[in-house]
Amino acid sequence: MTRKITLYGVGKTRSARPQWTLLELGLPFAFVDDGSMIGSDTLRALNPMAKLPAIVIDGQALFESAAICTHLCDLNPAARLSFAAGSRERGLQDQWISFVLSELDAYLWSNAKHLSMYPEDKRVPAVVARNNEELHTGLRVLAAHLEQSPYLVAERFSVTDIVTGWTVNWARRMQHLAPYPALSVYLHRLFERPHCTLDQEG
Repeated sequence: MTRKITLYGVGKTRSARPQWTLLELGLPFAFVDDGSMIGSDTLRALNPMAKLPAIVIDGQALFESAAICTHLCDLNPAARLSFAAGSRERGLQDQWISFVLSELDAYLWSNAKHLSMYPEDKRVPAVVARNNEELHTGLRVLAAHLEQSPYLVAERFSVTDIVTGWTVNWARRMQHLAPYPALSVYLHRLFERPHCTLDQEG
């Protein structure tokens, strides 16, 4: 069954996660690369926060990049990018994705807002140093795991690495990876994949 899929995103932002997932799955899709949609009523009809990415699959919308990625994999189990519901591996997949979003991504996003995105009067520079402490606590945990395994779950590439790789690459671009050679090696392993959508500049 061929599904009609339209991904709405912009550049190499978090929309790169579902884009990479779709490419790995070999699914045909349309990509609407349009940052001007952010905050619009058109986008709000797909995502109540009017943020990107969002996806429409056979007329039904879904938002949040990690949720989009795992849902796409569940729709296409033969590709083996995810793990079966109820399995130990699926528990580990959910664990690491949740960890990355809460212990890494959240602090990087907070930094970005306080350093450049908020109006000057709403920025709290002191937050950045504390965020970085929390971020590095998470990076140390992730690096320790990846010193023992090439990928996060079952020693094979999965959607867990797509979600995680994007955030680790963001940390690299913000100059946080020097103390963690295992994370740099992991990223280069991801960069070598033919469908990788990570921004390798910076």
